Amino acid sequence: MKRLLILAISLAAAALPSFGAPMKARVIQQPFSLDRQGLDACFEWTMEELRKCDESLDIIVLPEFCEVPGNTTSREDFLETSRRNGPEILKLCAETAKRCNSLIFAGVVDTSLEVPRNAMYVFDRNGEIIGEYFKEHLTRGEWDKLDMRYTQEWTQPYILDIEGVRYAFMTCYDFYFYENYSNIARWKPDVIVGVSHQRSDTFRALDIINTFCAYNTGAYLVRASVSMGLASELGGCSCVVAPTGEILGTLRSEVASLDVTFDPKKKYLKPAGYGNPPALHSEYIEIGRRPWKYRPGGGAIVPPFDEAPARRLCAVNGLSSLASESLIGALGAAAAVGASEISFAVSPTENGFNALSEILRKLSCHSIMNIHLDGKEWSVESIRELLNMIFVYDALGHVYLTSSDKATLAALKATGTKIPLCLAGKEGKDIVDEAASIGCAAIEIPAGLLDAEIARKAGEEGLRVGAVAGTNDEAAKALEAGAQTVLTRDYLAVAKATALK
Repeated sequence: MKRLLILAISLAAAALPSFGAPMKARVIQQPFSLDRQGLDACFEWTMEELRKCDESLDIIVLPEFCEVPGNTTSREDFLETSRRNGPEILKLCAETAKRCNSLIFAGVVDTSLEVPRNAMYVFDRNGEIIGEYFKEHLTRGEWDKLDMRYTQEWTQPYILDIEGVRYAFMTCYDFYFYENYSNIARWKPDVIVGVSHQRSDTFRALDIINTFCAYNTGAYLVRASVSMGLASELGGCSCVVAPTGEILGTLRSEVASLDVTFDPKKKYLKPAGYGNPPALHSEYIEIGRRPWKYRPGGGAIVPPFDEAPARRLCAVNGLSSLASESLIGALGAAAAVGASEISFAVSPTENGFNALSEILRKLSCHSIMNIHLDGKEWSVESIRELLNMIFVYDALGHVYLTSSDKATLAALKATGTKIPLCLAGKEGKDIVDEAASIGCAAIEIPAGLLDAEIARKAGEEGLRVGAVAGTNDEAAKALEAGAQTVLTRDYLAVAKATALK
């Protein structure tokens, strides 16, 4: 059966057109200014380079943040510069696309949105904007400048069919997430347009990344970046790379434009082995894929602990009405209806670890897991086993560990684990000081004991506040008092009453 599948997919690949109309692409590698004073000159160079484009070009690609080609002094300076230069270069892009009868791809911040986003605009040959790609992976440096909320939601690869050529898109940091290459390859793009602001990797590293991208997606990569100066051996490397991994042209650190002509429909078909016809690399790999051996992925995966919703509900024992039948079923049901957080208890016994293994195996990263550590019998060995299990199931960013035993939490902290810890208690008077002294990230107390003073003090210590509520009224009062997480056994009712998940 497997051989027949290989044969069928290989024949489909072989049936793909192997030639089409040649396409001439130009990538513009603009200069980048390390100080604020040189930014305007770098921008003017880019504008002039656009004016030099002619009708021989089919594709023109400008780098990421091409309207801000230099270091700015602050978030306000960055956005002010983008708002000033962005409309100007987008206007010239439209004019150039129409004058040159070319497609233009330009990395420019979309400041028209309520919260600006890192965008790549697509202009057709009439100078009309026909597409806009939003960068999928923002660097930490962008988090305080640009909108990142949309990156926490599932999306399919952004694909545009233009004049019979299929385009996919990547922006700078996107190139580092190789696990996405196979997903993009499923859409069989002809060209991947890449815009970048890359300033720190070596030429060799960038060559590896760029060739790896083209080879694994089966597409031509057309990528524009910035030059860090002729003497620099970092950044730059605007290029065109064939699906074979052959670099058809690269600029290294030059401040210039690069023109390369290629046939976007000329595919690379690799030997499929065992007498089967040649196949696209991505399709050959797809036959043997074993996703359950890799990291969690897909639309069911939620943001990690430090990026999850600021205010959320925690479903204690999942949909607890089902827990008597099956705890994992109740937890899975809660995750399936959208619970941002689920909570359950684990004991340091063989049965406890077996249950935890099953829960993590089925539900890792489908919801934040608040794991309550039962009892005071957590030895060094059992703590090590607990942490190892969380690591094995790739859940490090999606769990936090709660205990009412300060010695257990201190022992966890002594391991150097980065998993957030939470101190639970029936009394609220000294819990903030005790949690802070251990190095916890959160506290958990009954909703009736939470008041605004405890919440204020916890906030000053950088502690997240969880309140255990039995009724809708208790949940509402806890939220009003300053709780960020409300733990409840009646998740559906409280979710409906509070409009939280």
